[in-house]
Amino acid sequence: MPRTSIPVTKLSDAGVVDPVEQNGDPVNQHALANTGKTVLRVRNAHATLARTLTLVTPVTVGGKAVADTVVSVPATSTRTFGDLSRALYGTNVPVDVETSGLKLVAFEP
Repeated sequence: MPRTSIPVTKLSDAGVVDPVEQNGDPVNQHALANTGKTVLRVRNAHATLARTLTLVTPVTVGGKAVADTVVSVPATSTRTFGDLSRALYGTNVPVDVETSGLKLVAFEP
């Protein structure tokens, strides 16, 4: 099954309404269109448990896979990711989540 796309909200000098958070999909996982300036915001809605998010690096160097970026998001916390190098993550970043309790939104300047 294809990965679930994370909608990207275009920012402007007129301001934008915060988009509705997308529930994490631990079955199908996610994909994020990436220009290199794309920002991903991840909120852990669980009251007591940290949850894991993985930004998959689909590239290899010298025939060896580059390690994925694995981040633990503490309970009730938000983490924001940016400067996602297209050379490292590509133009469509695979994003893996541990649980639907991770809430995702993305922005593009």
